[in-house]
Amino acid sequence: MSHRAAWWRGAAVVAALALVLGACGSSKKKTPALTKTEFLAKGNAICRKGNQQINAVGNRVFSRKHKPTKAQALKFAKDTIIPSVQSQINGVRALGAPSGDQAKVSAIINAAQSALDKAKKNPIVLTQNGPDPFKKANQLSKAYGLTVCGSGGG
Repeated sequence: MSHRAAWWRGAAVVAALALVLGACGSSKKKTPALTKTEFLAKGNAICRKGNQQINAVGNRVFSRKHKPTKAQALKFAKDTIIPSVQSQINGVRALGAPSGDQAKVSAIINAAQSALDKAKKNPIVLTQNGPDPFKKANQLSKAYGLTVCGSGGG
């Protein structure tokens, strides 16, 4: 796998994790809670859309022939990855947790938000091939069924 491909995969995984973790939260709205099946379908759709947006921007900004500079990667993390992942987390949170699954969903959302908050302080970690800041969030997301959110892929 090329360095660029590995870099994109890492960025997509981070985005997916953030989406998954953001998808799990309780809601104080008065509408009936979604079933788990409905929640998973909507949560994974939110993550899929976010991943596609990140990849579209990345493909426009970066050449396939050249590794991005650190400055380009940092700008991409700050201007594209972080806002998209935050939007995904917010979107999943807004769904509300299925009845009886509030604790599981909250754990996912909290893990994703915590990872993103750390990444906001050091955005370059989102573009490097080092440890995945969303590892815990992704594991929780996949285990719950938010497979798109937990996989980093759309």
